[in-house]
Amino acid sequence: MYFGKLCLGLFLGLVGVVMTGSASAGGGGLRVMGWLERVVIQPEGLLLEAKLDTGAKTSSIDAKDVVEFARDGKKWVRFSVSDRKGRTVMFERPVVRVARIRRGGVPVASRPVVMMFVCLGNSFREVEVNLGKRAKLSTPMLIGRTTMEGRVAVDSSRRFTAEPDCSGGKPEKG
Repeated sequence: MYFGKLCLGLFLGLVGVVMTGSASAGGGGLRVMGWLERVVIQPEGLLLEAKLDTGAKTSSIDAKDVVEFARDGKKWVRFSVSDRKGRTVMFERPVVRVARIRRGGVPVASRPVVMMFVCLGNSFREVEVNLGKRAKLSTPMLIGRTTMEGRVAVDSSRRFTAEPDCSGGKPEKG
């Protein structure tokens, strides 16, 4: 009986640490966020809804009208992204690599990956984003593990826990 109460107490204590976001990760704390959050793409200031997906490694964005071209001997892409209000922003970014996307029952797809400045809560970072087709999905952006690692814990029962705050000005390293 005592052992059961002890285990329950330890479990509830651990849950409390995780839920308050005070669990330590790499010397800092994890911010508990919902499975659906708002992000801002900077410097363009495009506000998007994003699904926080711990099952995806790389972040992805719904890119339309993707055109590859060369600039200064390097591969670049031009693409557009639209928010829910119909605002469309045109982006041009160098391609940093090509991702191979594997999904069950679908052939492997190749997608260009670019660097984008993403503000999620009070985290403002430059991260890899693959250019996908998410028009049939519920959100125009997916935030993957590498973007959240060491900064965010996802509570699947919550949504829209923090508005993006990029007021710090400079993106974090890594």
